[in-house]
Amino acid sequence: MIKEIQSNLDFVETSKQLKKKITKHLIGLDRTKKDDKQKILEICQIGKLIATYFNEYEIIELREKPDFIISNGLASIGLEHQIIVDFESKSEEGFYENICHKVEQNLAKDPEISNVLVNLFLKKSLSFKVNDKANLINELTDIVKTFIISGELITNKIVESAHKMSHTKINVNPNFGAYVQKMVTEELILDSISRKESKLKNYRNHSIDCQWLVLVIGGTGESSYEVNQSLEISINSRFNKIYLYEDFENNLFELK
Repeated sequence: MIKEIQSNLDFVETSKQLKKKITKHLIGLDRTKKDDKQKILEICQIGKLIATYFNEYEIIELREKPDFIISNGLASIGLEHQIIVDFESKSEEGFYENICHKVEQNLAKDPEISNVLVNLFLKKSLSFKVNDKANLINELTDIVKTFIISGELITNKIVESAHKMSHTKINVNPNFGAYVQKMVTEELILDSISRKESKLKNYRNHSIDCQWLVLVIGGTGESSYEVNQSLEISINSRFNKIYLYEDFENNLFELK
């Protein structure tokens, strides 16, 4: 059975510590750029992990090969971050997330639109393709603009329902409705470790000898996985430590 790590920090204290650990590393990163958006996600996930479970450590360097160097002032550790997702579901989610991002950009140019958060609940079994993207962006921009201004959701083939609230910027979020949460399997974990294992020598050559691997699951979409705490897994790896981190629930499990 995998081992769950416990934390003695509550949510409020964890949030305070997280801000201290990541703020300076987010400077200069632009959420509208794909690579920066991915790096911001990684920083927030690893920052939350160390704030909760390894609070004596700080992120001292962002890099590649591995992704982070963390230190407690006495010891430094190379830390590699790897997300485990269902790529087929993630591809569909990413398609609509990108469309909503383009809608945000269109609305930001519209003087009639003020800062607002709009949650869109998409219809089931959507089957739009890449070739439909430009038309979808234009149609969804009109749908969201009308909803923001009048509160009316015009008849359409994309959105089932919508909600809006005040926000610090213009934000359009797609929601994909109810889904059955999948459990992460031994095969998925071992495959992810294997892919990183082949790069471990390079990580050590480029940084330091002590290396951790953090496998991240537990988002909020159909592409995400949850932990089955009765999972038993045997790992043969040259990483010094391997952890499985359930991001949304902020749970951490030691695999090695």
